[in-house]
Amino acid sequence: PDTSTRVVRREVEVTMASPQQGLESPYNGVRRMRTPIAGGLIFLTTAYFAAVRLLRDSGAYLKPADEFCEKSDGQQQEPCSRPDLFAFQISSGFAIFYVGWVGFKTWYISRNVHRNLPNTPEGRLFGWLPESDQIAAANLTFQVWDFVISLLIPEHCSALFLTHHFMAAVVSWFSLHYQVLHYYGIYFLGLTEVSSIFLVVIDLGRYFPPESGTLFAHIVGICQPAFLVSFFWYRVAMWWVISWRLWSDVLTVTGNGRAEKLRPGKTFVLKYVYLPFNILLGLLQLHWFRFIMEETKKVVFGHEMPDHSQGTE
Repeated sequence: PDTSTRVVRREVEVTMASPQQGLESPYNGVRRMRTPIAGGLIFLTTAYFAAVRLLRDSGAYLKPADEFCEKSDGQQQEPCSRPDLFAFQISSGFAIFYVGWVGFKTWYISRNVHRNLPNTPEGRLFGWLPESDQIAAANLTFQVWDFVISLLIPEHCSALFLTHHFMAAVVSWFSLHYQVLHYYGIYFLGLTEVSSIFLVVIDLGRYFPPESGTLFAHIVGICQPAFLVSFFWYRVAMWWVISWRLWSDVLTVTGNGRAEKLRPGKTFVLKYVYLPFNILLGLLQLHWFRFIMEETKKVVFGHEMPDHSQGTE
């Protein structure tokens, strides 16, 4: 075949739901992944409520910090048990570790996101990658679950938390349903969660302060600088580098008509969902990083346990 035929064939291959599925529509990714999504929701919910049930009277051996043991009248509960906080950290840790690991592996180790997607705006925006399907499905599952469970936990039921979960869920749903941004999904929905892996441990130590010199205290001490560095690198510095390429790619394919050809009637997803949400979520990262730096100063100069749990998961 001539060059033009090969180019068209390659463009068709890039837009398929899977190279092994012939000319199947790239749409309805949520339906394709409905089983792992349902399974993930069941697993996270079961793990959470099972832990809450098993640890309902755990105050004697799993003592929360005093600030998490106050009644509405300001008096401390005795004995105090907060199985909901412990159950949330453990349950969410499973999901965060999974998406963070798949993102890290795909970006750095297998490098499939760089090797298997065409290095073009069309390839990065419309190419299919199985790891991106997995990450989008897992992140959609986690954000929906997190939104609902956060309504049950006073420390997590805040406008900032819920707004973040809503936006992340919407981005994940569109990415999966319309098969778009599989290159960028590896970064924004997967790799950025590497910092949250360390945050899970830090927050667990904040809710349930470890005794000085214990193994858990040392682990928390290691996770604190790891979180600071990884958050800055993935959610602040590189966030805007990758975002610049995202904006460039979107403006290119919407300007030359390629987006409408490859995703007829779906260009609104790029222009009116991903680009605005990219800016809003990026600004949230800057807000959180400013807060993290303020808390870090308190640790350095005041020897306090930092509070990083302002919606950064």
